[in-house]
Amino acid sequence: MKQLVIKKILVSTDFSKLSFEAMGYAEMLFGLQEPQIYLIHVIEKSVEQKGTKKKKGVGKTKAEMEKDAMKQLGTVANQYLSECGAISLIVKHGESHREIVKFAQEENIDLVIISTHGRTGIAHVLMGSVAEKVVRYSPIPVLSVKPMKVQMKLMEEDDVDEQLHIKSINNKK
Repeated sequence: MKQLVIKKILVSTDFSKLSFEAMGYAEMLFGLQEPQIYLIHVIEKSVEQKGTKKKKGVGKTKAEMEKDAMKQLGTVANQYLSECGAISLIVKHGESHREIVKFAQEENIDLVIISTHGRTGIAHVLMGSVAEKVVRYSPIPVLSVKPMKVQMKLMEEDDVDEQLHIKSINNKK
């Protein structure tokens, strides 16, 4: 079996607490193989259009938004990826999933790490999922990280299922 060598990791962030959870996985993988880590943020078109209207001095230009995002990326990299050597900070404009997949392909990324909000039902339908689209369209392996609260809920449900299964077996004796 061929050994998986990870030389480049792309970590996506929308600056939410959930996206910061994914960075722990990048840090862990860095400890194993020391890949180059790229931290990317995509400024969505809808945000960009709202920011560039400049009504009575409100809003920001595209360049100002990019500068702010780059500053935030630097802060995030220092706080969550400080053990990972030099981090490449990337800001793109457009649809998040498209820009993430495009960048990953252009830079020959070996692994994309992205968090998912863990929404279900109507919230998932209405909000959509950047992570889901990245997984669907990326030819590159994607590690999708669920929020810890969702992971804990799933583990609790598994524990309940296991306990019910054991109780069922014991009752049959």
